[in-house]
Amino acid sequence: MPGTHSDNDHSFIDALPFGYKKVAHEIIRNDTLATMLGYLKEQNFSGFKGVEQYETLEVATIQKTICACIVAKITSFSKGLCVNDKQMHFLEETLIDALMVLLETHNKDRHFLNALLRSEHPKTLHWIERDLVAEAKSSVLEIRLRRNNNRRYFRYSGNLTYHFVRLGSHEVVDKIPGDIYSSGIKHFNEVMDKKLATIAAHYSANITFALQESHPEAHQLFMEVLQKLQSLKRILNGISLGVLNIHSALKALEENIQNPLNYESLNGNLRTEQILKDFEEKLNQLNKSTKTLLEKSTPHKLYSGPVLSKLKIDYDIKGYIEKNKKTASKLLQAFIDLYHYILLMEKVYNNISSSRYVIIFPEYWSDDFKDISPGGFAFYTEFLVDKNDILELYFHIDVSKTDQPNYEIIQQKAKVVRVEAHAELEKYLIACEFIMCPPKTIALISNAIQGQEVKDAFIALSD
Repeated sequence: MPGTHSDNDHSFIDALPFGYKKVAHEIIRNDTLATMLGYLKEQNFSGFKGVEQYETLEVATIQKTICACIVAKITSFSKGLCVNDKQMHFLEETLIDALMVLLETHNKDRHFLNALLRSEHPKTLHWIERDLVAEAKSSVLEIRLRRNNNRRYFRYSGNLTYHFVRLGSHEVVDKIPGDIYSSGIKHFNEVMDKKLATIAAHYSANITFALQESHPEAHQLFMEVLQKLQSLKRILNGISLGVLNIHSALKALEENIQNPLNYESLNGNLRTEQILKDFEEKLNQLNKSTKTLLEKSTPHKLYSGPVLSKLKIDYDIKGYIEKNKKTASKLLQAFIDLYHYILLMEKVYNNISSSRYVIIFPEYWSDDFKDISPGGFAFYTEFLVDKNDILELYFHIDVSKTDQPNYEIIQQKAKVVRVEAHAELEKYLIACEFIMCPPKTIALISNAIQGQEVKDAFIALSD
């Protein structure tokens, strides 16, 4: 089973009738500790309907099956879990409760239970009696392959943020150009282009409805802002792929900067003019920063500047969104669309220019991931990499054993093994396999995510 150790106890599962054993394999493979405990608490046994083709369906055997899975789950956990004393006590009591069902006893005395376990279930007894020192010396991972299941570890969501940098391709020939700006990360891919095109279409429709007939010159001004953004998009795409001549890029950026918007068409509408000026400030920030990036980088070293500072529009936009919810306005919605477009441009710029710089600032890292295990990591991103690419992953992960967070930073190389487009999320799912993960890192990740699983079960049972 995924996530098992050499001393992990499946003996209770192995003793089940065939039909129940088959269901148990699915439960231990897919379900968390909280889910297993929920089955018992809510008497939810819908997953056992398929047992009837093999065995008679009995509530008592169903409960034993779930308890056998709980024993297998808990005895796969380390004694060094990142949990507090109360949560560890909960875990131990949960194990004892499951054993009482399986051993068909009401006697909770530890010595009595240990005597019953000693001959038939020594691995559970070993888990109960072992300590951290013994675990560090003897715990060896055992891969139990099952049909249609090649996972070594149970995947879970820990309390962490992450950042990634593409190092290159695992393939013999890296097809990405060798320009200093070309990280090999495809910033303007199918998902990103579709997202930007949708925002641009919404913006155009809203601003046309609001201004084209009543204020055609103002409408033209607003469309000019979009054109400037699309020009910046072409520049960022060109330099990130290494296909745009640097001199041409600098010339285009200079034109954007030296040709400010003309606000005469707003006819003294000071409020609209000020909001649009705030947007132009952010657009100029992106243009100037991209220009600085090109000017200060050399053929061998990419200039790394800080993440772009927040401007007035970044603070005001929340108020515009709330106002638009209360009183819908096509003009206000157009401003919101415009901000979302600029925000994506900023995200791309930061990824190109500050990928290395941001490593030392975990507060800028993402928490948008699916799951993690000591064997790999799966995360969501708008930016596309290729299967077999090699990434440098950075994790800021909570390893606290108290109620106060305590974060450690892990650095680990990984190979991309799967890339999936998720249109509904407007993102890609990137699944990675760790490359030669050190035992210390394996233990740290395992203790953190298993600890989170115990914490989630503790909270679920407390509700």
